Amino acid sequence: MKKLVMLLLTVCLVLNLAACGGDKKQADEAEDQKTISGVVNRLGNYLVLLDGEGEYHIFDFGEDVDQGSLEEGDRVTVTYTGTLDNEDPSPVAVAITQTES
Repeated sequence: MKKLVMLLLTVCLVLNLAACGGDKKQADEAEDQKTISGVVNRLGNYLVLLDGEGEYHIFDFGEDVDQGSLEEGDRVTVTYTGTLDNEDPSPVAVAITQTES
């Protein structure tokens, strides 16, 4: 009987630790998000953004990004993960919002 109780307590402890680990990962991902504003220069399988300093940045599209509402020349703010100007892996646009001209 004692072995059964110890086994149940161990399972509960492992499940509790696994649940806590997932929350930290989500919090870390949210902290890694950055934003940049600019003009959409090119759309296709990726986004090319021209920022206010005249530099081009390339982004892959995240799963939840609606590309259909964007057109070349739109002023946007891009929320992204990753490092700008890194090619492997490219930064990923997780949200794109249009800003006023």
